[in-house]
Amino acid sequence: MRQRIDQLENMVKRLIAHQAPESPKPGDLVVSATKDVASAGKVVLDGAHSVYQGGDDWYDVLEEVSRPVPDSKATSTIFYHLQICCHSSSADDFQINQLKNTWTQAQDNRVGHQTPPTQSQLADGSSLLFGQVKPIDRIEILATLPPKRELDNLVTTFFDRPTFPIAVPPIIHEPTFMREYHEHCKDPSHANFIWLGLLFSILGIVMLAYHQHGEPPEYEGRSESLFQMYRIRTAQCLLSGDIAKCLPYTVETLRFNATAELNRKDDNRRGLWIMTGVLVRTAINMGYHRDPAHSSPPIPPLQAEYRRRIWLAVISMDNMTSFGAGLPRMLSAIYSDTREPRNLHDWELPADDATAASLPPSRPLTESTAVTYLIVKGRLCHALGRVADLTCNPTPSTYADVLATDRMLSAAYDSFPPHMQPPAPPQPPEQLRLFHAQIGLRTIYHRAMCTLHRRFLAQAKTNPQYRFSRDRCLASARALLATQRDLSEQWYRFAHTRQILSFAAMVVFLELELMRQFPAAEDAVEQADLQQDLETSVALWGVYRETCDEAGRQWQLLAGMLEGVRICSGAKDGGGGGGVAAASADHASGLGLWGPPSQMPGVDGFTFEKELASVEIDWAAWDSYIEDAGFASGPIY
Repeated sequence: MRQRIDQLENMVKRLIAHQAPESPKPGDLVVSATKDVASAGKVVLDGAHSVYQGGDDWYDVLEEVSRPVPDSKATSTIFYHLQICCHSSSADDFQINQLKNTWTQAQDNRVGHQTPPTQSQLADGSSLLFGQVKPIDRIEILATLPPKRELDNLVTTFFDRPTFPIAVPPIIHEPTFMREYHEHCKDPSHANFIWLGLLFSILGIVMLAYHQHGEPPEYEGRSESLFQMYRIRTAQCLLSGDIAKCLPYTVETLRFNATAELNRKDDNRRGLWIMTGVLVRTAINMGYHRDPAHSSPPIPPLQAEYRRRIWLAVISMDNMTSFGAGLPRMLSAIYSDTREPRNLHDWELPADDATAASLPPSRPLTESTAVTYLIVKGRLCHALGRVADLTCNPTPSTYADVLATDRMLSAAYDSFPPHMQPPAPPQPPEQLRLFHAQIGLRTIYHRAMCTLHRRFLAQAKTNPQYRFSRDRCLASARALLATQRDLSEQWYRFAHTRQILSFAAMVVFLELELMRQFPAAEDAVEQADLQQDLETSVALWGVYRETCDEAGRQWQLLAGMLEGVRICSGAKDGGGGGGVAAASADHASGLGLWGPPSQMPGVDGFTFEKELASVEIDWAAWDSYIEDAGFASGPIY
């Protein structure tokens, strides 16, 4: 940490002392598509740690916004604002020394007073599977289960799909599981560890739903601690049962465990990606990547159908977590011929394999069933995996590959049935889960479009060939910011929501910076619209900034950047705060988000010390940026 603070101080001094070279020629900004599309990331070494950095997080876009383009007078709006906030152009006046002193005092105070955090605070999902917890005796595991009546209610809640708020893939045949559950209640000593792990994973998801969407009175104040305990028990059961033995319910338990990790509020993208690697390999070890039609002896129809569902849930998780973490996916190099599951209602499925000679044909996706969302999301995630391949592949891709992936994404999104189309705010409580599903599909699509096309924002300024990508990227970024208006307070508690909204805002900030550096008369109206979108977004962040600490910090960072945009817009308008700045302020005020323009949220106290001590920063990316930053040469990308 002390070294990073020193690096920051040196970087600020270099920025302030920097004298920009001559302005580049218009053609200098254009980067060959065959060289810039891959964006495969880099390996960052931090002491003894080696980290692969994907390069498509919101913070990476922030770096692009703040990195000056080689222009004789161009200084990014974010850096310009940071200079103003520090009230001086001298490095000596920055409050970095105060940050140093604060860090030193904190280190001194910790000596002799360190209290190790609890196990649940330390253990991420991947570490639970690799020795963070130790196997325990069966009797101790069974003693953790709640009383029979309470356990019955929790299991019933989990299978009540229409009202359960978390989208759990329908990969468990309820009648079969309930028969096994009743047998377990009669004689708990005979249940194997993997089945017990499945039961604990179900209990953990229910407790997570209670904690995030409202606790019943009997679990008030306890749901989060119970969730932590149940996820640890799930991991212990998987360790004791040995996931390499190919026992029934192994993949289902791992998949439910990943569902719980996916729906946690904290940022666990890398741990979830590692967990998904274990999940995919376990599924392949058990043959889920081959269609049941190739099995010997033949797999009964009901079991075969659920195997197809399970495999689709596995590959969707692989595509989604790889894209979210900016890391390569496993399935790009794996052959699979498993067919898509049928779109069937639960009541069309037999009670057991013995009564299932065959299954009815699949219903159209326009008819909503328990498996429709899994199928629709699976198709979208397949296209998402192609985006991950392009962004992670070290071999340069052509612009034709980008356009082909764009068509694949668009086709998946356009094929959504009407009940999965872009949502309106929900009315009755029973529609809450459908609303969450619609919001999820919409944000996945637009985030993928932004990631696919963002690399061409700068090239589009001088090469009309990339105008399509520029328009696609901005349209999706603005759609994400528009979705923000439909989100309630609880959404801001989730790290992935904050990441997506921040990423969209950074894309818009980047385009505004490019517009400022490469002005064009026809951009004036769009520039005003983009700034209005940011005004509204930052206002919404301000409304919910007390939801959690990170939301408040994110609001302060975005508000600080927006202030820089206002200052530059005001300077361009003659310093009177009219034109674009006044129009965007009036727009946000007219939405009822702020009072008069004079009451818009300011950024008093926005300092390096406060921001670097609190904001969600990937220090590996920061170190890499400081080492590689060439402030005197090179284009934005």
